[in-house]
Amino acid sequence: MEIRGLSKAFGHSCVLDDLDLDLHAGEVHMLVGQNGSGKSTLIKILSGTHPADSGAITVNGEQLPTPVTAAALRRAGLAFVHQDLGLVPDLTVLENIRVGRYEPHGVLRRVRWRDERACAQHALDRLNAGVSVDTRVQDLSAGQRALVAIARALQGEQAAGGCIVFDESTQSLPRETLPDFYATVRALARAGCAVLVVTHRLEEALELGDVVTVIRDGSLVRARLPVAGLTQQALSHLILGRELEQLPAPSARPDRRRPGAPAAALHVTGLSSATLRSVEIRVHHGEIVGITGPAGSGHDEVPYILAGIRPDSGGTLAIGDRAVDMTSARAVRAAGLVLVPQHRLDEGLAGDLSALENLTLPRVSGRRRPVLGRRWQRQEFSRAVERLGLQPPRPHAAVTTYSGGNQQKILLAKWLADHPAVLVVHEPTQAVDVGARTEIIRALRDAASAGTAILVSSVERSDLAHLCDRVLVLRDGAVRTELLTGITAEAIADAAYK
Repeated sequence: MEIRGLSKAFGHSCVLDDLDLDLHAGEVHMLVGQNGSGKSTLIKILSGTHPADSGAITVNGEQLPTPVTAAALRRAGLAFVHQDLGLVPDLTVLENIRVGRYEPHGVLRRVRWRDERACAQHALDRLNAGVSVDTRVQDLSAGQRALVAIARALQGEQAAGGCIVFDESTQSLPRETLPDFYATVRALARAGCAVLVVTHRLEEALELGDVVTVIRDGSLVRARLPVAGLTQQALSHLILGRELEQLPAPSARPDRRRPGAPAAALHVTGLSSATLRSVEIRVHHGEIVGITGPAGSGHDEVPYILAGIRPDSGGTLAIGDRAVDMTSARAVRAAGLVLVPQHRLDEGLAGDLSALENLTLPRVSGRRRPVLGRRWQRQEFSRAVERLGLQPPRPHAAVTTYSGGNQQKILLAKWLADHPAVLVVHEPTQAVDVGARTEIIRALRDAASAGTAILVSSVERSDLAHLCDRVLVLRDGAVRTELLTGITAEAIADAAYK
């Protein structure tokens, strides 16, 4: 693939500026940059979602039309796996993989379902997915849904040629499946395919890629930089244009579980679900506790059970000295527990509202004159800009116009401004760049220093090591290890998989 002079502006904002990019057959090419650098816009132009203002895209010598059409993509052998996956939840795996590719036969144009099943199964087998083609997508785990989306893209790839783009596709994959995924990507490259992988994970860029390209503010910083010998520190400097601020290790805090210590801010016992088996969790004021584990361990269910939106679960919840009905989201919220969910646009933000409206929404009803745009709202927005480095600082811009990392900052600021007694966070740094990650970690630490009890559910082991006073590691639905000292990414991984 050759991209020449690609430019795109939205209104007065230039998001891509005369960008050149070359992808070679037989290599894995990593694309990195901060949230808002233009990566997503580039992928949307390549996939036909947005037209380019200027520039040319050529694949295997064929120039694609602008805007790019689905027929041109198919003809050029260009396939995509997007971060949001683009699956239809109430259809089966088979239907999701083969939709748009059915091969009708005969005068009546009937679909031969045996052949369709074989095609879908072959695509899944290439990933060792272990997913039944008859299962509805809504019944799959997040990692399984990602594998289905990848299989759908891979099914059209020939033995050689073509290009496949993975746009943050590993975000939903369980960590234990990544080696298999990486092996599949490398096999595609060895077979002659050009592979472009967009990622925020610097370790992934260095482990998976042959070359890496860095863009910043819509412009090319470095193109086709060989990965061999490149360090995360050097790559982060290219991405940010400055040295990344190094967060100090968490300072030692007193053991709040000693006899005579104040009651825990959060105490849940007998936490049970189809996966969890009588889990107990305590989090004290000013403490950050992490909870993690391999896929299927149940750690990712805990935030939603505690928030009262999983009434099919059981257990006893106390917030401070107050017993709370854990099956009622309203009761949990009234007791001072708030949830920052994993999927920010689907579960945490209102896409048709502005950044300011989203940030202040929980407090509007408590005002005597809840008119949007009041002075207190502007002050809250200004504090969020200062506290989390929110960019761009445009309060009335639609929240969907912000990059993923800045959407995450808006969602976190929305609940930090409430000064909750207990903050439960699921994957706080998912799909955010290295700079935003540092700002989010600092904001969570500051909230704990102010007295908030924080429970963080995450598979990002390095984040947990930077954040947490304690880490609970679940396996098979139960807490198997509690890390109190020497909390490192390696120690967390050992506890999760030993």
